[in-house]
Amino acid sequence: MHLEDYAALGRSELRVSPLALGTMTFDRGGAWPSRENQPAAVLARYLELGGNYLDTGNGAVKAGGQTVVGTYIAQNSIRRGDLVIAGKFNVEWDGETPGRKAVIAGFEQALRRLRTDYLDLYWLNNWDIQAPLEDILAALHDLVQSGKLRYFGISDAPAWKVAHAHLLAQSHGWARFIGLQIEYSLAARLFENELIPLATGLGLGVVSHSPLSGGLISGKYKPANNAGMRRGHAAQLAQRPDEQDLEIVDALFRVADELGTTTARVALAWAMGRLGVSSTIIGVHTLEQLNEDIGALDVQLSPEQTATLDALTIPNPVMTLPLPLHNAAPLCCVD
Repeated sequence: MHLEDYAALGRSELRVSPLALGTMTFDRGGAWPSRENQPAAVLARYLELGGNYLDTGNGAVKAGGQTVVGTYIAQNSIRRGDLVIAGKFNVEWDGETPGRKAVIAGFEQALRRLRTDYLDLYWLNNWDIQAPLEDILAALHDLVQSGKLRYFGISDAPAWKVAHAHLLAQSHGWARFIGLQIEYSLAARLFENELIPLATGLGLGVVSHSPLSGGLISGKYKPANNAGMRRGHAAQLAQRPDEQDLEIVDALFRVADELGTTTARVALAWAMGRLGVSSTIIGVHTLEQLNEDIGALDVQLSPEQTATLDALTIPNPVMTLPLPLHNAAPLCCVD
């Protein structure tokens, strides 16, 4: 497989690389300021190898990533039509009441930072029950009609809300979501129960993020050097693996040894091979990290190896919802 082996994103005309380049790590104000940051080299290498999907994240949170991308494209005379550029927005913006104004303002700012007159894809992120869905969908539809936005999707939202939005758009004759972005890794498979079948049924393309679970299953943590670490939810908050993560890493090491590759590449190959996934977002700080991740395109997991990894984390439908979804439950379910 190669970066230029593009796949259709749902029923849209967008065709995207199997690995998308997440660019929020390009913001020097991020969480790892001490690490060397090589955004120009990373962008050049990714595009040189045929990659076309740049996921610029939420510019309101990390504006620097979008600015870096826009400057690089302008300075290197890259054909805009060869790229799929995506942005992301939250329903809350600068503390204002979420709605049409916030959607439009955030979108226009993203265009200015990226130095482009349109976005290929705009993701509605981290749904909030208080947000006026009709206003937001109408604003997104108007952006599509204006020619400034080609398509929009929804990220990390519960299945009932995605279905609700789809029905609202259908009833009003508005443009609809064409994609679904979710956290998806061997350590995060809860969304398989409802969102993956929903995406298949509605014709939504799936873009997965955090395929290494924030580094927890990348291979940098091993049981032997993590004695006495915090457990369970505390481990996740501290970005330390819990016992299940370490079991996953052990299995990844075994499969990696069989294939003569690395644990991170095996984990990425597993994520890319999931049913319905069109593209998987990677976020890197250095050229070396990019080359490591791209090497996952050469990894071919056997059915037996895939089954071994699958068995470690069979999704449990009664698991606790992830934190971003705690405030997204229907009113009838709120005490």
